[in-house]
Amino acid sequence: MDASQTVVPRCFELGSCSRWPSNSSEIADVLGEFNLESRTAHVPQSVNQAKQIGVLDAAIGGGGGGGGGEVGKRRPREEAAKDACLSWSMASGELLRRSSGGGEDRVVNLGLGGDLSRCTRPSLQAHAQLLLLGLPVPAPTASRLLRPHLRSGNPSASLRLFLRVLRDRRPSPPDSPEAVPDSFSLSAALAACSRHASPSPGFSIHGFILKSGFASDVFAANSLLNFYGSFGLHSLARNLFDEMPVRDTVSFNTLISSYVPSCCINDAFEVFRIMKERGFMPDGWTVMALLSACAESRELRTAKAVHGVARRMLHTQLFDSGEVVNGLVDVYVKCRAMALARKVFDLAGEKARDARLWTTMVSGYAKVQEFDIAQVLFREMPEKDTIAWTALISGFVRAGRYKEAVVLFEEMDEAGFEADEATVVTVLSACVGYGNIDLAKRLHHRVGRGLISRNAKLATTFVDMYAKHGCIQTAQDVFSSVDDDLKTLELFNAMINGLARCKFGEKSIALFHQMESLGIHPDKITFIGILSACRHNGFVSQGLRIFDSMVEKYGVKQEIEHYACMVDLLARDGQLDDAYLFIQKMPFKANSVVWSSLLRACMVHDNIRIRKIAEEQLLQLDPNYKPGNLPLSNLFSVGKRKERAARLRKFMNHKPVSRRTK
Repeated sequence: MDASQTVVPRCFELGSCSRWPSNSSEIADVLGEFNLESRTAHVPQSVNQAKQIGVLDAAIGGGGGGGGGEVGKRRPREEAAKDACLSWSMASGELLRRSSGGGEDRVVNLGLGGDLSRCTRPSLQAHAQLLLLGLPVPAPTASRLLRPHLRSGNPSASLRLFLRVLRDRRPSPPDSPEAVPDSFSLSAALAACSRHASPSPGFSIHGFILKSGFASDVFAANSLLNFYGSFGLHSLARNLFDEMPVRDTVSFNTLISSYVPSCCINDAFEVFRIMKERGFMPDGWTVMALLSACAESRELRTAKAVHGVARRMLHTQLFDSGEVVNGLVDVYVKCRAMALARKVFDLAGEKARDARLWTTMVSGYAKVQEFDIAQVLFREMPEKDTIAWTALISGFVRAGRYKEAVVLFEEMDEAGFEADEATVVTVLSACVGYGNIDLAKRLHHRVGRGLISRNAKLATTFVDMYAKHGCIQTAQDVFSSVDDDLKTLELFNAMINGLARCKFGEKSIALFHQMESLGIHPDKITFIGILSACRHNGFVSQGLRIFDSMVEKYGVKQEIEHYACMVDLLARDGQLDDAYLFIQKMPFKANSVVWSSLLRACMVHDNIRIRKIAEEQLLQLDPNYKPGNLPLSNLFSVGKRKERAARLRKFMNHKPVSRRTK
């Protein structure tokens, strides 16, 4: 969703709060409109629910379990979680034996092993067991599960649980540990909203915060700042910041950090100025946010100023920490000030010189093409990793030194390092430039079909590489191995352009219609491929129809490349007058590519009049332009000078034999 088009109620003045939901039931209904609520599970009445909930409580780290005995005691979180999972396994097994009925002592296999093994947190394992058995989760317990679900990469589960917290909560004193939602659960819910496709759920939670008295809670307000910043709603974030009754250093850091991804660098430093005026001391996070702003703007002078502020205001231990040192080196590398980056690197302590810092330096020297220094640093690295190898390989590829990139990758392979996705993509680019198709095939075999079918970016690289080398069937096999749900615009573009290049026009157009059916919107690269397919195969009517639909149907503006395809399509079909008229109606001046395609067609179709016009235009664009050998031969043919044309062709085909002495 475009943040600039978002319609948001004026929620920053208390007088406008009446527009927001006024209780937990209403807020849950509002959030439920975004398909976040799941069906209420059936709750077996024969189960000792308090015991199972107590086990889950212990797994989360709470001490108020209802299971009695050891579960209710406070112990270290990890120990309690392990015991909770073990206890839950035993309890669920006993429950399943009794539920089989008829006095039969058998265990019902629910097939939980494979699913639960993916859960990285014991609390999520226990929660999964409760859900599978249809047990309810009380609101205080559910509120403590919001963060684990969020950290496991499942923000939708966090929002569903937050709905349950709102709907199932019971009245309790505000200072009670059972009072929900609290600022921590609201913060977790807002973090989940930050990963939602639309900011609307977060707006509703903001309204709930205002209605429920959490507006003065700095922890909840900081979470709101982070939410608005994640969607680029900077004006709303600033309004909220200005009206916050209580601020802390985190408030300033959050607002500064929110400006950086949108390149609002001046706003970030304005907030930092206010921070100093109000007497707040910057910390490591402040410095990192400001350094990120300098790195985005590539402002070397400002970066030096932030460096000085960090040296004066941070205590020595924090200034010499790995985070600050890495931030300083990174900003100097991005500003291409390698001398300053090297100075910071040399002054850094051993603890700060981790693999990331070494890799940043190697990558920086590679970007400025100082490969001798980059390789020396790379060889001096105490512990290399795949990221460091990939950084140097990428530097060689960017500089067009494909052979050295391939050699370095083979050295990496011999050293026993496993290539990751970034490495494979980079090395494939080197294979395309160097023409090493055998290495690319070995990489394909090593990566395996399973990984490629789940990774559209990797599949795109393989499709592009195989298509450029004429292995179009292998490219189609790779393309087909990717599920339709995972296919991206880039993958379709690579396949469409590959088919067009190999003159499979019908297949290219069919793939374009398949892309439409999947709801993927084409871009200008897509249409270059489709129009190229039409011109290579002589699909004049289809090409004209697709060209006209670019703006009318798809909203894609035609550029010079698309016009060049259309001129070539008409000219190849012998419609030279139409092609010339098409050039005259272009909204911009034709370049040498357009006139050259028209000139080549004039040679083929013996059109002297338009040929002379095309030559004059080419000479105007490039005074040093000289017709190539084949066009010159065609000129003789057009002028009825057959004998000269034959002699010229004979001269071109004659290759003198040279002897080489060893």
